[in-house]
Amino acid sequence: MEHEEVYALMMDALDGELSATGLVELESHLRARPELAREWEALQAVEQLLRETPPVPVPAGFAQRTVRALPMTPRHLWLGAAVYVLFLAAGVIPLLGVAWLAIQLSPALGEPALWSGFWQGALAQLNALGVILSAAAGGMAQWCLQHPAAVGLPMLMVAIVLLWGGVVNRLVLHRDST
Repeated sequence: MEHEEVYALMMDALDGELSATGLVELESHLRARPELAREWEALQAVEQLLRETPPVPVPAGFAQRTVRALPMTPRHLWLGAAVYVLFLAAGVIPLLGVAWLAIQLSPALGEPALWSGFWQGALAQLNALGVILSAAAGGMAQWCLQHPAAVGLPMLMVAIVLLWGGVVNRLVLHRDST
């Protein structure tokens, strides 16, 4: 077994995640290699020290002071400004495009023929949708008439579930009230 695998076993043992067979395997490697056994003892000592050391509270304003202490090179400033301008442009350019399009189309939008054609097209689309839905409903009705079991069986199943749900509810409520 390579050093990395033995170290992985050591780390798992320190975390308490090593199985019994893994622990036996680790102990056999430590007996065979004294230098690894010394490292294992050192790791256990460090782990014990870390567990016994009380936590140190983070001073107030530590994050702000650390960020202020980071160097701001001109390259960082230019990069930040470029990203800001990119985001600004990403929001402004579509708005400018919509405004330009509205200005270009404003004479045509005032034409009554445009609106009458729009409403005629919309009504034709609604009429086509009505025909499609009517045909679908008629086909579905025909199918249901030809296959009554396909409709009755699910309805029967729902009725049985509701019936037994009521029975269970009564039994539970009756049991709780006594």
